[in-house]
Amino acid sequence: MRMMNILLAMALAPIAATAQEAAPQPPSQEQVTAPSPMATAIAQTSFITNKKPSTEAKYYMYLASASWCGPCRRVTPALVGEYPNMMANKEVEVILLSCDRTPEAAQKYLEHYNAPFAAVMYGSPEAAKLPGCPTDIRGIPHIVLVDASGKLIYRGHGLRFAEWKLQIQ
Repeated sequence: MRMMNILLAMALAPIAATAQEAAPQPPSQEQVTAPSPMATAIAQTSFITNKKPSTEAKYYMYLASASWCGPCRRVTPALVGEYPNMMANKEVEVILLSCDRTPEAAQKYLEHYNAPFAAVMYGSPEAAKLPGCPTDIRGIPHIVLVDASGKLIYRGHGLRFAEWKLQIQ
């Protein structure tokens, strides 16, 4: 009888091993997805607003704008209205690059329009931390669309911000 138990155990061992191999295993350290360069940068950046951008967006739109700029004051409320559509499915997050003289002026500008996006001062060390953040803007309003790694997708005049839909299809 003892011999029969040993033989039976030997015969069933390969079946048990196969069942263990087929069982789902927790992901190893190598399988865990690393955060995107943008997510890492956002975590390390101090924004002038209380809001931080989503770290899970697929794309990021930088809007260079200022409170004293007439065309900017036309773009900002339109962009605020479009923002819920942009963030549907975490598609496009907006980050204001303020060209105002002070962070306080930028905050007041965003508050005036109830803008739900985060802001940094254009040309600041904080802005430089963000992948794909433009450093060569010659006029405002200006938009730059990048992916989560900072790769340039589109750039153009801010009044044409709605073209983001065409760029990510």
